[in-house]
Amino acid sequence: MKRLLNTKKISPLLVIIMTGAIGILLVSAGTAGFIVFQGQFLDKVEKQQQTYFNLVDFRDKVIDYGEKSLEKSMPEKAKEMEVLQFMHDRLTSEMGDACPRQDQFFPIPSSGNSKLILLQMQTAIDQVRAESRTAAEELVFFNQIFLFIILGLLLSLNIAAGWLLHYNYRLTLIPLAQLARRLKHVNRDIPESIHDTAEEMKKDLKEALHSPDITQISQSIMSFCGDIEAKNKKLDEIFITDEKTGLFNYRHFKEHLIIDVERAKRFRTSVSLAMIDIDHFKLYNDANGHIAGDRVLEVLADIIRKQSRASDIPSRFGGEEFAILFPNTDARTAGEISDRLRKIISAEPFPHDQNQPTGRLTVSIGIATFPDDAPDWYTLINNADRALYKAKANGRNSVVAFHELGNQLSTGNET
Repeated sequence: MKRLLNTKKISPLLVIIMTGAIGILLVSAGTAGFIVFQGQFLDKVEKQQQTYFNLVDFRDKVIDYGEKSLEKSMPEKAKEMEVLQFMHDRLTSEMGDACPRQDQFFPIPSSGNSKLILLQMQTAIDQVRAESRTAAEELVFFNQIFLFIILGLLLSLNIAAGWLLHYNYRLTLIPLAQLARRLKHVNRDIPESIHDTAEEMKKDLKEALHSPDITQISQSIMSFCGDIEAKNKKLDEIFITDEKTGLFNYRHFKEHLIIDVERAKRFRTSVSLAMIDIDHFKLYNDANGHIAGDRVLEVLADIIRKQSRASDIPSRFGGEEFAILFPNTDARTAGEISDRLRKIISAEPFPHDQNQPTGRLTVSIGIATFPDDAPDWYTLINNADRALYKAKANGRNSVVAFHELGNQLSTGNET
């Protein structure tokens, strides 16, 4: 049965219904057949009993005929003989139907053989009575057998139904309760928990036998979790990405900046920050329009993304200003990456860049490093911004690190 449920993918509940229907059909068919058989058997018993009564009546007639034959006239004897002959012929037919085991029957009575006929009749009467009693006992026996078969069939159906219910409980209700407990551990605020829940459910489906219903429910939930996970990733991308440039937005940049600074404090490492601003971008927008300006932002963002390392956080800080967060990076390495980026942008051909004051489109970059240039993330942004303004004051298209300003560390700013 287990292999049938597993290979045919039939629901245990459906099997229970099918088993019950088959059981009802078997009981109904057996009962109908037994009623027909019982009716035929009762007819046989009734015929034997009727034959018995007719034999007794015929015997009494024969005795009466023998005792009063001398007192009756010939016409009366002839008339009684006709009656006896009719009864004899009828009993001969009845004996053949009711008592087929009776090999022979007694002859028609006469004055010379009445005693012999009476002995034969008594033997026939005893035989018919014995066969009638045997038939009645057989009928009772068949009734008992039928009841025993019906009770056995009902007991078997109950046992099968109980086993199927237990099997259904083990394959459906228990896994359903386990599935419910797993779903209770799903934290909507932690996308990883949805992924872990789907993976655990997938593992359970491979390791344990479940009903088709549970398998279908589990697969639906896993698909649902996969959809949620994919949508969460998409929402995360929308939530942390700048729509115009495709770089990380300021919110995501700030979160990583705070985390990386705290991590640097704990592990005594460095975090560098580069603030990037497009030189004379307002002039470019005014001369060429905002659509052309947006195209410049997209091209610059693509260059910044390609030049950043996998661990870096390239972001759009706002307007025409960009920022790159360099975790676990000192000022010298950040300066080298920033200067390479400046040169690549300066060499990149942009539409109408010849109309810029320098004949090309360039950027200015300011760099600050924690903990050398700032004690916290807020000051780090301010000092990188100060270095950026110094790069612009120096003629633009340059990279300036905060430590080159020769100023004291800015402290005491509000975080």
